[in-house]
Amino acid sequence: MHWQNNAILADIETALADFQSAHPDLHGWQLEAKQTHGRQTLMLGNNEQNTLHSYQDRNVSDASFQLSLFVPSEDGDKMGTAKGTVDPAGSLLTQFETLLGNARQAMNPFFTLPEPDIDYPDASGADPDILGDLHGAHLGLEQQLCRQTETLQGVQVNSAELYTNKHEHLILSSTGIRASRQSTDIYFEVAMEKRPLPNNQEVLKYWHFVSLDDIDITRLLAGVAEEAKLTDQANLPPAREDATILVDAYAISKFIAALASRLDAGAEFSQAPHFVADDKVFTGDKDPQSDCLTLTVDPTLEQMAKTSPYTNEGLPAQKAIIIQDDTVLTQTINSRMAQYLDKPANHIFGNYQVSPGQASREQLLDQEEVFEILDFSSLLVNPTSLTWSSEIKLGRWHRRGQPTVMVKGGIVSGSLKSSLSGFRFSKDTVRRNTTGGYFEATNGYTGPAYMLTWRGITLAGQEDNNE
Repeated sequence: MHWQNNAILADIETALADFQSAHPDLHGWQLEAKQTHGRQTLMLGNNEQNTLHSYQDRNVSDASFQLSLFVPSEDGDKMGTAKGTVDPAGSLLTQFETLLGNARQAMNPFFTLPEPDIDYPDASGADPDILGDLHGAHLGLEQQLCRQTETLQGVQVNSAELYTNKHEHLILSSTGIRASRQSTDIYFEVAMEKRPLPNNQEVLKYWHFVSLDDIDITRLLAGVAEEAKLTDQANLPPAREDATILVDAYAISKFIAALASRLDAGAEFSQAPHFVADDKVFTGDKDPQSDCLTLTVDPTLEQMAKTSPYTNEGLPAQKAIIIQDDTVLTQTINSRMAQYLDKPANHIFGNYQVSPGQASREQLLDQEEVFEILDFSSLLVNPTSLTWSSEIKLGRWHRRGQPTVMVKGGIVSGSLKSSLSGFRFSKDTVRRNTTGGYFEATNGYTGPAYMLTWRGITLAGQEDNNE
């Protein structure tokens, strides 16, 4: 899987050179190419032994090309931009002309495309075992899955899906930028329900991984089986105007991604809510018992979803601490925003690394009352307002450090800036990757496994369940 002798890429490059010669007003272009090889297995259970049977097993190969064209206005004060997918089987000239026409209709302030910089960091985001033997890695995971489902008791495994992929990425531009990287990803999904049958409550869970070492199939299946057994025992939670909740790395990673979007200089340019240097990330008075947030962006962490030697502009990605002890140190500024805002570009890009706290999960739960959210129905975080909400798919109501009642339903919502004035992180850390292309944007997170917060949280439930 290499680009050196790729005939399709060569044809596109040649066509772009000819197109630019024929259109002297074209400022430039950027091409993002991606080759994928994968293995996909879809399995059904529905039997007493929880034996999984494959009903689809296929190899997948794909190549995609995303082209951006940049054309200035007649007076040179504006720059038109448009991005689209190039179909190598169609007329390249016709597609380029259509994209150029679209660019002329989408004008923004003028900017120049960045020049190449070869000082790229050493960043390896792919699992070498998957790169070396994709089918062997996939088969090994499939065998582990099939063996482990047969050991589960009290549940029926209805279905499972397993996708294993390796990718070759390339970015190049009319200014001479040319950089490449490799990545790998695994998608794993399983659905179960409690025995005895029939019942009408199925639990479906999915995960994204980058490396084989991050997958603990035994632990994952045990967690889903426990959730399936507990779901029908759960009750609607009580209503609370000021709730204390415990969330895991799934929620933390989404909170951090939304928070970090406020530090993107693009938010300032678009006049959306944004942070600048020296801003505090919380609102209100800081609780003396609260932890502080320190956030690093790192493009060099091994086998993570946003590990990359280069940014979205093809320039060397930079590592930096962007929030330290609740205080913003810097925005993330690419070349285009630097020109718009007259600020120096810093090309900060990569995975989110959050400094952990000092408490164990048990210590975090040792409060008068804590609602532990085991699973959200659909956690939606608004990056503009930094508020969030979701129905509780399953949770535990802890009182005085002991779980007393399983809960589900109701709506839990919060203000992230308020929560950051009163929270604690666990000392235990995890890696969590969302590889993109499925349901969520690409996101790499490493940091605390749990977060306890007692500020800015509202729980909508039944009013009379207070004991």
